[in-house]
Order: sequence, then C-alpha cells, then structure tokens
Amino acid sequence: MDHEPPQPVRRAQTVSRGTGTGRRPGAASSDEFHPTVAQIEHIALATNDVECLCDFYQQLGATASPPSTDPDTGLRKCELDFCGVRLELFERPGRREGAVGDAPAPGLMLLGLALGSADAVDELSRVIAAAGHPVLEPPHRTGELDRYESVVLDPDGNRIKLTV
Repeated sequence: MDHEPPQPVRRAQTVSRGTGTGRRPGAASSDEFHPTVAQIEHIALATNDVECLCDFYQQLGATASPPSTDPDTGLRKCELDFCGVRLELFERPGRREGAVGDAPAPGLMLLGLALGSADAVDELSRVIAAAGHPVLEPPHRTGELDRYESVVLDPDGNRIKLTV
C-alpha cells in the first residue's frame, strides 16, 4: 500500500495590533466600545479680554459673532468660525480686574468632540468612567440649543466635552 507523505498543518496567521500586555493602565482595550470617528466640534478658550482676542482671531481669517454677555452669569462670550470649526472665547465676570477664585486662567478651557449620537455620548462617557477617568458632567441636555453633552477629563486633567 502506498501512503502519501503527511501534509504540513497550516495554522492561521495572527497579526499583532499592539494591544498586548504593554497597555497603559486606564487605556481602553481593542475589545471595548469605539465610537465613530470623533470630529472636533469646538474649542473653548478662557481670556481676560474677549474683544481683544476676538479681534486677533479675526485677523487670522475667522468669522466672528458679536461679543455678548449672559445676563444670568455675567459670562462674556464670542464665537468664531474657522471653516466649520468653532472657537469659543469666554471671559468670566471680573477677570479684567484680576479677580481670583475658581475661574480659569487664560488658556484652553475645553476641547469639544462631536460623536454623532446621544447613544455614543452615553457609551463613551460610561467607558471613560470605567477606565478610571473623571466624568465631571454626566450626559445631559443643556443650554439654549438643548445640546446633549457630557464633560470628562483626560489623563492630564484637560476638559473634553462630548456632544452629539
């Protein structure tokens, strides 16, 4: 009887995607929720002088709304548009006079990311909390425009606003 020689066993190749044991604590695994690609919706800057900063960014090509003041909070605000990405400038009451307290110093206030749906805001907020990062404002509706949002902190303490 003729026997054919045994054929080598073919094994499926696996490709490493860098999600091995070298993962940082608090980093999401590849098996966890991944929202659709987030789009920068807006960036917010705190300033001591809304008009001055508004003028500066208009020189860089931004289209600006007129500065306004919220009658309830005294917060001064100006919105600028850079080809669809909003830059919001905020001035807290008394900042020009050098008021102290919990008002942010001039600089980045937050980075706003649009996720595409309320479900994505809910789920990503849950995933971020489960990874041990603070959720400062759980998902909720807010503001005159009835936006759905959540505010979380990144590992460096920067505020990230997750919106629809």
